[in-house]
Amino acid sequence: MSILKMASARVARLILKPSTLVSIGLLAAGTVASVDAAAASFQCSKHSSASEKIVCNDAQLSALDDRLAASYQRAKEESTDPVALEAARTHQWLWRQHNCTDKACVTDWYQRRIAELNADFHQATQSRHDAFEASLKDQHLEPSAADAVRRMKDASVASTKPVTTAQ
Repeated sequence: MSILKMASARVARLILKPSTLVSIGLLAAGTVASVDAAAASFQCSKHSSASEKIVCNDAQLSALDDRLAASYQRAKEESTDPVALEAARTHQWLWRQHNCTDKACVTDWYQRRIAELNADFHQATQSRHDAFEASLKDQHLEPSAADAVRRMKDASVASTKPVTTAQ
């Protein structure tokens, strides 16, 4: 028997062993489960609602879920009322869980929530800016001093905020 045939026969015996087949099966199942579980910001292996099942099985919706998570984090970091933001998040998530049973509904929900969170972010950013400008005005600073404070604040904000890309 040639070396190639002997090696092939040995590999075939190893692969056909029940313990090897179980190991291969578990490895394959784990790979599929880990791909599924990474499909969204929530655990796909524990999905229970129709909308979660739809998201877990759709790459486009999974990408929207990732965008939603990023928009929420950005809005949360800038929010002047994080308690209200969290309450709205919970309320909106429950609405989707109870009302969305098809891809069109889930897609519309994600797009709306992302737009709302982006608006919350911009509103909070503007509110912080307005409050900062009002505090400068209340201090009756010379224009050059107020400009220096603005430059220091801009430098401080730039050094503490991570660079993000627009979605």
